[in-house]
Amino acid sequence: MEETVKEQVLFKRSMRAVLLLSLIYAAAGNAFLYTAYFNSAIVERSYLVCGLMVLAFAIPIVKLFRNRHWYFPIFIFLFWIPFSVLLAFVLSQILPLSQNNTDFGLLLVYFLILNVMVMVLSIALAMIFNACWMMWGKYNGIKNNRIENNQIKKQ
Repeated sequence: MEETVKEQVLFKRSMRAVLLLSLIYAAAGNAFLYTAYFNSAIVERSYLVCGLMVLAFAIPIVKLFRNRHWYFPIFIFLFWIPFSVLLAFVLSQILPLSQNNTDFGLLLVYFLILNVMVMVLSIALAMIFNACWMMWGKYNGIKNNRIENNQIKKQ
């Protein structure tokens, strides 16, 4: 009974983290798009900014999903899509753009591709890091068990 309650708490915490990270990542992606629209220097350095975003997005995933729900970061991408669309709509209503919709449309496509790449790379990087961390822990556990077994045999 106690194990079931603990599992439910871990599940709720993981789902809450997925939703919160999806919302934060959608806001960051839209902020990236709008700052690029108003400042062309961002467009020139977009690959550098994307690299920094990949690292910044991967770190919370690594820290939050080392429990039983290590596969939950995949759902971040699924929730990021509607959050990103909703935030883009809200920002388009709040921040009026110039009359030249073609420029913004091309910029939107470019940054949509960049944001999808950032999301996929950050989730993949974080999950690979967590998998390596888990394998390293298991390897050290096996290694420590062998050392302990050898010491017991010698006594």
